[in-house]
Amino acid sequence: MTQTEEKIENFTFAVGADLSNQFEKQVSRTIRDLMESLEHRLIDDETKVDYATHVFARALDEMVDYLETPKLLN
Repeated sequence: MTQTEEKIENFTFAVGADLSNQFEKQVSRTIRDLMESLEHRLIDDETKVDYATHVFARALDEMVDYLETPKLLN
């Protein structure tokens, strides 16, 4: 088992198979929607990939910022 496969298995165990599958489907759907929206643009494939990489890197940065922000407890 690769390190990535092990991390995915640990994540699935930690959050449950249903949430894991739901999250993966939602991300896959978002990627597919992005690909479809860029499909007929008059830009080369490398630019499309660079743009998608930028979008998802930014989303991951926002996720890290959110997780690092202290939360108020009731």
